[in-house]
Amino acid sequence: MTLTLARPLARAALRTARSVPVRASSTSSAAPRAVPRTARLLAAAALGAGATFLALSEPAAAEAPPHAKASAGSIATGGKISLAQLAKHSHSKSLWIAIDGKVYDVTDFLDRHPGGSKILAENGGKDVSKLFHSIHPPTTFDKYIRPDQYVGQLDEESLYTLSKETSEEEQRIQATRDAMFGINSVVSLSDLERLAEAVVPRHAWAYYSTGADTEAALGENANAFKRVYFRPRTMRDVSNTDTSTTVLGVKSSIPVYISPTARNGMGHPEVGVRSVTALTSQGEAAVARGAGEAGILQVLSHFASKSLDEVKAAAKDGQQVGYQLYLQPDREQSAEAVREAVKNGAHSIWLTVDTTIVGGALCIIRKSEAHLMQLGKRETERRILAQELSPAPHGQPLNRAPLDYGMSEPKMTWDDIAWIRSLAPGLPVVIKGIGAWEDVVLAYQKGADAVVLSNHGGRQLDFAQPPLKTLYDVHQHAPDTLHQPNFSVFLDGGIRHGTDVLKALCLGAKAVGLGRPAIHAVSAYGSEGVEKMIMILQEEIDIGMKLLGVTSVDQLGPEYLDTSKL
Repeated sequence: MTLTLARPLARAALRTARSVPVRASSTSSAAPRAVPRTARLLAAAALGAGATFLALSEPAAAEAPPHAKASAGSIATGGKISLAQLAKHSHSKSLWIAIDGKVYDVTDFLDRHPGGSKILAENGGKDVSKLFHSIHPPTTFDKYIRPDQYVGQLDEESLYTLSKETSEEEQRIQATRDAMFGINSVVSLSDLERLAEAVVPRHAWAYYSTGADTEAALGENANAFKRVYFRPRTMRDVSNTDTSTTVLGVKSSIPVYISPTARNGMGHPEVGVRSVTALTSQGEAAVARGAGEAGILQVLSHFASKSLDEVKAAAKDGQQVGYQLYLQPDREQSAEAVREAVKNGAHSIWLTVDTTIVGGALCIIRKSEAHLMQLGKRETERRILAQELSPAPHGQPLNRAPLDYGMSEPKMTWDDIAWIRSLAPGLPVVIKGIGAWEDVVLAYQKGADAVVLSNHGGRQLDFAQPPLKTLYDVHQHAPDTLHQPNFSVFLDGGIRHGTDVLKALCLGAKAVGLGRPAIHAVSAYGSEGVEKMIMILQEEIDIGMKLLGVTSVDQLGPEYLDTSKL
């Protein structure tokens, strides 16, 4: 994914998990609880693609500010610190956090935190290890935090206390996981979605599941497929069908790839690990293992929980992984990201082009505790600490300010295709986020190897037409682009069944991407869940092909569809 949205974020963050199949057990499920305030804040922070808690995306200044040298007070650098001492440093004048037993002064990072200073302030004076590792690759911290920001080490008593701590949310998730049936009980992608909602932390589910503004775009992504009908042909020998294809030269067991979605590590455990408190979040690395076993391409998000080298290490020998890129105003940062991706063996570069500004995804929580969730602006005046949050006046609208996560480049042009190609010679360049047939033509003319018809999962422009409608427009107005040997048209958004895949292929798509379904699968069952998802789709595609009267995916065409209701 890369991943937006179906019910407003506030409702998704606040509602309780749906029921899941459970064994009879006294611990089958914890009672629903209100979403903790911190979880709501994290859900709000997570809405920007990658602008989540502790989303470190800018190098720190070379010179430490004066307070950094004096903030430790009586604690000598490298000394022992208790949780009580840590908790005292939770305000704008002195803000400390602990990660993996080490304490850091991040006061001067408040103004530069892309996820919003308020979120960082909410978690000041606390241990944030679990949250940090569920969101960021391990190299993130070493890359952006200066050595002089190290304050000291948590003392042994504090470390022991933290090792025994289990939040109510973790207890809820653990009880639900313990009561889940095995993976063989899953028979559809909707099963995986229901199970994932029950076992994913609520702030993470709010991030994964929701869309922009009214969420009309999100809902229509799936609804569009329901308005297209098949025209099956009969009396044909379909005893041997082949669901395989190639995606950018990579052999694939089915015409599906894993779309880039941010922060997979927020939602799932390693395979076989039941304990929420003891697990190591594997995120995209587990997706890679599942994709490798199933034989499909994975595209890694620019804002993944795991780095490309970690994902490649988890992949099978020879397994290909693409890399998604968000252009940033600082082009040198983007250039360095591409160069690093090339160095770490990326198969292709997927440039996301529908985020010149973050879409209308501001989290506004109404109900009895309405709060303005102001995110992302870096100016000092936006550094509002937790105590400054206040309920909106009853019946009054909440203000909405523009969001800025430092990952939006409004100056993006078609010439950037050649620029990226110069940084990654020989690698396919894919343009992701096309919403009009005219831009498919331009992408082809400007030398792109492929395009992805997408509205960012409904997360950006609300009421953007569903990708299936864009594909239909391409078929109607620029059909030649669908049949070029050196150019591919892909689609993502709304795919939930093998028949959806077949409909897209009938209209000319070479393959489709799965974003949220992959998150659901890995969150519920780890890499085995991803394998199961592909197995289900392959069976559905195979059955659909036989009933349509075709034996290979290249036989599919518009003659098998009725699009009059699209």
